[in-house]
Amino acid sequence: MEQLHLSGDRLHYQKITGTGPKEGWASIRISGKELLIKKDEKEGDEAPKESKLVLKLPIQHREVVGPSSGYTHRWAVNIDTWKPAGGADGSEFKFLLNLIQEKNERDKVLKFKFLDDQKRALISRLLVRQASASSLNKTNFDGIEIKRTKGQKPFLAHPLPPEKEAPNWNVNCSHEGKWVVCATEAHVIAGIDVAELRRKKTNGDPIDFHDVFKDNLTFKEWEYVKTHGPCLDKEYEAFSRFWSAKEAFVKARGDGLAYHLKKAEFHWKPIDGYEPGTAFEGDVHIEGTHSPKWRFVQYRMPGDSPHWTTVGRGPLTDIVDAHGEFKKTLRKPQELFSDNEWQAHLYSHSPHFDILPIGALVPQDNMAGYLAAGGTSFP
Repeated sequence: MEQLHLSGDRLHYQKITGTGPKEGWASIRISGKELLIKKDEKEGDEAPKESKLVLKLPIQHREVVGPSSGYTHRWAVNIDTWKPAGGADGSEFKFLLNLIQEKNERDKVLKFKFLDDQKRALISRLLVRQASASSLNKTNFDGIEIKRTKGQKPFLAHPLPPEKEAPNWNVNCSHEGKWVVCATEAHVIAGIDVAELRRKKTNGDPIDFHDVFKDNLTFKEWEYVKTHGPCLDKEYEAFSRFWSAKEAFVKARGDGLAYHLKKAEFHWKPIDGYEPGTAFEGDVHIEGTHSPKWRFVQYRMPGDSPHWTTVGRGPLTDIVDAHGEFKKTLRKPQELFSDNEWQAHLYSHSPHFDILPIGALVPQDNMAGYLAAGGTSFP
C-alpha cells in the first residue's frame, strides 16, 4: 500500500498490489500492536515518491473476517465499487443471494425496484451472516439461524458463540448512500447508523431540515448545529451527526423511531489522534439525565461523498424486545456486571472500520462457487 495521508494512527492508503479496495483508511496499530509497517528500502525496491511511504503487512497481521477475526467487528462496504455483471439478474448477484438461507429474506431483497437498493439490502444481510459465522469460527453459513425482533432488529438465534468469551454477542447493520456498515459486540449491546450528507430530495429540491426535523433535536443540539454555519451544508453535516447518533441509539435499543428522539441529547468531544472534525466520542443524556452506561463513537467515512457513521454501545436493561427471543440469546444479565467491569467493556477499544470488498462476505467454503459465478476471491 502507498500512503496518501497519515492522521494519528489512521492511514489513508492507495493499494499497489493484492486484493481489497483500491483506496481507503486503515489502522497502523491497535493497542500497541503494529498492523502496518514501513517497507525496508534496502530490499531493493524503488525509493518512495516524495511525501509518500510504501508499507507492507507484517507477517502476523490481523484477520479481518473469518474464524480468526474475533468477536468485535467494524465492517463497511462501498456499494459504488461493486458493479455485478447483469445486475440482480446476473450470476454473481444470484449466487450471493442464494447464500441467504431464509426465503423471506431473499424475497425482501428482490422487492426493491432499483439495483442500488437491492445491493444495500443484500449486502446488509450478508454482513450479518458473515459476522455470525466469523464469531462462531465457521467457514460457511450452514445451520446459522438469523431472526428479527418485532422491531426488525436482526439477531443470531442459533448457534451462539462461546459463552465465556462472548456471552452477549450481537450484531447490527445500517445502510445509506454508498455505504453499508456493520458492528458487533461480545458483551454490550451494539447499534450502528450511517448518514449520507445529501441535503436534497430525489427531485432535486433542498430539504428544509430545520423545519422537517425540528422536533427531533433538543435546543442545545440545534444550537450546536447553528454554530457550524454559515453555509447550510455545514449545518446539515452537524445535524446529520446527531441524526446518526440518535438512530444508532434506538437501533441498539430495538424500538427504532417509535422512541421520541428529542428525549435523547448527545454531547461530543474530539478523539485524539484524528484529523480535526473527523472523529468524536460522546455520551447521551436522556430527558436531561446523563446515562453513564452508554457510549458512542462517530467517524466521518472516507471519500469525496461524505457520510457519518455512529456506533453506540449500551446496557442490556434498555433493550426493547416484545417477543423476548433476542433477550434469550444474551447469557450474562446486566446485574452480573460490576460497575468497573461494565465501564471496561464500554470504553474498551472501539475498532475503526475495515472496508471490505464483496468477496469478504463470502464464506471460504463457498469461495470456489463464487469465483465460478464471476466473483473476485478474498483474501
